[in-house]
Order: sequence, then C-alpha cells, then structure tokens
Amino acid sequence: MKKQIALLIALVMAATSVLTAGPVELEPKATAPPTITDDDHWHFNIGMPGWFAFLSGDIGLHGATSNVGVDFGQIVTHAAGIASISVEARKGRFGVYGDLLYMSLSAGIYGDGLVKKANLTVDSYIADGEVYYRVWEGPKGWLDLRAGARYTNLFDRLELTSADSKINQAAAQLVAAANQDLRDLLDRLIHGALDPNRPPIPFPPLGQDEKLRLLRFIRDARRDPVTAQQRITTILRTQLNKGHGLTEYWFDPYLGIGGRYKLSKPFYLTGKVDVGGFDVGSIVTVQGYGGLGCDISRNIYAELGFRFLYDDYDNDGFLYKVWTYGPQVTAGIQF
Repeated sequence: MKKQIALLIALVMAATSVLTAGPVELEPKATAPPTITDDDHWHFNIGMPGWFAFLSGDIGLHGATSNVGVDFGQIVTHAAGIASISVEARKGRFGVYGDLLYMSLSAGIYGDGLVKKANLTVDSYIADGEVYYRVWEGPKGWLDLRAGARYTNLFDRLELTSADSKINQAAAQLVAAANQDLRDLLDRLIHGALDPNRPPIPFPPLGQDEKLRLLRFIRDARRDPVTAQQRITTILRTQLNKGHGLTEYWFDPYLGIGGRYKLSKPFYLTGKVDVGGFDVGSIVTVQGYGGLGCDISRNIYAELGFRFLYDDYDNDGFLYKVWTYGPQVTAGIQF
C-alpha cells in the first residue's frame, strides 16, 4: 500500500512539473519584419506609362479662342511622336519621383481660297519632379506626402501655303474695298482656313492672330493708292507662304498625396492626386491617377488605371484651359 501511495505522489509531481513548464516550442519564433526606418537600402522603380488621352477645353490667343475636342483616335492619327517614362528612387522614408510626357502632333487644313493649305504642328512637354515622405507603411500598403513642380512647354507652328494664281485678283479686290468692308472681304478670301473653331489637334488660334497682322499690313499699304496693289500682292505672297510660331511654357508648384493598398498577394490598388498652380504659373492645376496593379513577378509589374490633368493658365494674352484625361496602361520594373 505504501508503495502504491508513493507511486501516485510521484506521478502527480511529474504532471505538475510538465504543466508549470509551459508549452513545448516546436520551432523558433519568427523574427518581426523590419520597419521602414530600419530599411537603409535604395529602392528603384522605372515605369513606361501609355496614356490613351482625350483633350477638351479652350485655347485662346489675344481674345480669340479655339474650342478643343480631340479624342485618342485623332491623336493617334495625327501623332508624329509620343514618349513617356517615370522614374522613382527611395531610401527609408524619403524618395524622389519624376515623369516626362512628350507628344508631337501634326495636321493639315485645306482651303479653296487664298490659303491652299495650313499645316498645324504641336510639340508639348509635361514633366513632373517631386520629393515625398512616407508617413505610414504596413503589411497592407503605404501612404506618402508629396511636393513638387510641373513644367509645361507648348510649341505651336503654323505653316501656310498660298494659292498663287488667286493673289493678283485678291489684291485688286482689297484695293477697291471700302475700309469698313476690308475685314469681311479678307475673311471671305481666306475662307476660314486660318481660324478653325475646332481644330483637329489642340492648337491655339494662331491663324486668327496672323490674319489680324495681315489686315494691318494691308491697311497700311492702302494709304498710297499708286503702289497699293503692288504692295498688297507682295504682302499676300510673303505672309501666306511662311511659318508662324508660338512658344509658351510655365512652372506649377504642387502638393499631393499618394498611396497603395494590397488586395491579395499579386493585386493592389494605387493612386495619387495633387493640386497646384497657386498663380505661380497656372491659376490652378489638378492631376489625379487611380489604378489596379498586379505584381507579375518580384521585379515586374503592370497597372491599368485612369489619369486626368487639368490646367487653367492665362498669361499675356495666351489662355490654356484644358482637361486631359483617359485610361492609362503602365508596365514597369522595380528593384
């Protein structure tokens, strides 16, 4: 009996020691992932955005305005060159970002008046440069505060070709016209080739500006009736067979936010928005982007999203109040 009691006591003490010792660790504890403050490596991202853009709004010059409505099909039809790239570098919480969009468009307008052909060319550059600070990052994503500047450069050129066989007759009509009828007569002779209200590409009313200059030359030539017709003939041949250019550029500071949210292992949502201008360049400029992304591999990703850009710029007789918007497809590499 004493042996049985002693065995029972031994079993109870053994069980107690196992329970108080706690659970047995079958594997070592996982090390917590480093925070962004612990990450002292450089991270790079190079993207190739393809923006299927539409443009709508008003482009004005010295009081005349062209109402612009250009879809992506027209842009592709008239494109002479399009290029786009974005680059990003980050270390810890701080990063820098830049992107560039270049677009060259060309279109011809044909007439049956004094202007046989008006060739329109637009070269535009939009470049963003910014710095950002990562205010939050977790397993599901991150959020950045961004500050930067946007540079916009627009170069427009109008190349004219006259119908030389009609110049002599037109000069005689311009000499004989009454002063109050001179402008209407010039409009009829040119048949609106210099001032299309809805140009096939986003082009300012540069032709209207040139027509007003031409009208001033003709009025000045009419002061001497003896040489008026000869001078007007020379003016028409010279002014209607030359190129006229306009360059406008400006900088816009802006502030914005950007972020990313993980949906599942390969898929994520991403977006950014900024507001700027502040009357430094534009009165106001707003840009936004939102998209669905997929990490195809550790280093390669693709995104499908929507991007818009609005500019309200008015300076020294030039007005640019235009929406640029449309879907954007991006492929990139990160390392």
